[in-house]
Amino acid sequence: MASGLIIPGVQVTVVKEVLPQQLAPSGVLGLIGFTEKAEETEQKELKVTRAGNWSRYVEVLGRGSAYSLPEARQALDNGVSELVISPLPASAGAVARAAVAGDENKAKAFRALLDKAVRDTTAVADAAKKTWEALKANAGADPVKVKAAEKDYTEAKARLDEATAAQTAGLDITNDKAGLTLMARAPGPWANGLIVRVGYRDNIDQSISFDLQVLRRVAGREEILEVYRSQTLATFGATLKGSSFVKVDAAKALGWPKADEYTLAGGQDASADDYAAALARLRDEADVDMVLAAVQDFSDLTKVTRVYGAVISHCNAMSDECKGRIGFGQVPRTGSPDTHALLASNLVSDRFVLVAPNGVVGAVTGVVGNLPYFHSPTFKRLSGLADLPPISTEDQKALLRGNVVPVVLERGRGTIVLRGLTTDGDQINVRRVADRAVRLLKMIGDLFIGLLNNADGRTALKQKLVEALVQMEKDGAIVPSTDGKDPAFKVEVYSSQADFALGIVRVNMAVRPVRAIDYIYATITVQV
Repeated sequence: MASGLIIPGVQVTVVKEVLPQQLAPSGVLGLIGFTEKAEETEQKELKVTRAGNWSRYVEVLGRGSAYSLPEARQALDNGVSELVISPLPASAGAVARAAVAGDENKAKAFRALLDKAVRDTTAVADAAKKTWEALKANAGADPVKVKAAEKDYTEAKARLDEATAAQTAGLDITNDKAGLTLMARAPGPWANGLIVRVGYRDNIDQSISFDLQVLRRVAGREEILEVYRSQTLATFGATLKGSSFVKVDAAKALGWPKADEYTLAGGQDASADDYAAALARLRDEADVDMVLAAVQDFSDLTKVTRVYGAVISHCNAMSDECKGRIGFGQVPRTGSPDTHALLASNLVSDRFVLVAPNGVVGAVTGVVGNLPYFHSPTFKRLSGLADLPPISTEDQKALLRGNVVPVVLERGRGTIVLRGLTTDGDQINVRRVADRAVRLLKMIGDLFIGLLNNADGRTALKQKLVEALVQMEKDGAIVPSTDGKDPAFKVEVYSSQADFALGIVRVNMAVRPVRAIDYIYATITVQV
């Protein structure tokens, strides 16, 4: 009561009930990898970017990011709630490049055509100018003809300006033997092996131009990714801005390209320390509950283990702050199931999931993020995966024994997660339920910080916790023991005299997460 009454009457004090906020939706994925573009702070430091759909992702990070970070599209296609991207700096990895040789003869012929175009348009412009000036000087000239002559001169002058600009661009080709230097849209080895094919075509106006194709060869099959036709060096750079794969290195000398095929190479992945620094930027994103480091180069398993170890350390550190997260990774493109199991044995954690084969981890994180937090991804369908390499039954068993999550194609079911488990052998949904309970406890506990440590305060705290846990039980996230003797949860709130003096209230809480049915053992008795 703020003050006592002087005049007899009634004073009413309204006390608002403590009401916890709604928890953020589960399935928010923190993604680390190379992007074509990145958002920066005013201090020119990289910052995380949020994307809830594909158009937003491409708009902010660039179309090249679809290829340097393919896990993003897989995750969104399979229903992840939101992406929180922490990009690696461009300086962390090398960009794949292709040096296109110069063709001196074509360059000279090109310049000759540009010079001829300037001479021809100059003659036309001079003639149009004389005609217009003569009509203007004639006092008896028809005004309509004067206006038409002026228009003709204006158009001829515009064509001359265009020809002169093209000639200037052509003269900027200072090193014919240098050709062009093409570079990938984003750093990393993702573009290694991409082929740029340069060829020439005959134009009706007898001008010189070249075509450019971006392609790749897979298993002896050629796949054309992009085509740019009738290019001149005056327009090539502007046209190539729309490419998802390559761009011209403007810092290099330009020369007329020689017809041939050129392969992009030299792209390198970031170091383990670079991945760890990008992980650190996710610390302040409280709603993230899944983390994926999109490693590109698996040739050095020691480095891969360090990167995934940093993911595990990050998830453990965030769990200490009541922001529990689960990390995801994938096996290399090559190697036996025993090798993959060995990798998993070096990454044993209840907060890490290792997926096989390589190239499907984005889809797995997407389907996990799309499921209710207490549901298991076992036998759940994945979408957007093409040319999935088959895994034999024996290899599936070997992967499961090593606590690696296999993704397989089964008749009648489609592409599925064979079994969802962490590298310590437990079900993924068990860890997610426990993390959800921790986040609930933290959220409710924050509401009582600063309130009085008395019996009423402790009882109110316990009631709010029980209320939240009852809802989890109704949802099916936590369950009683199979014999029904032990409840789905237990809560104890107390404060000893020593704790009371220090302003401490202790909470003991036990929950029993629901588990998925992974195996069914049946006995059939044949009676006679």
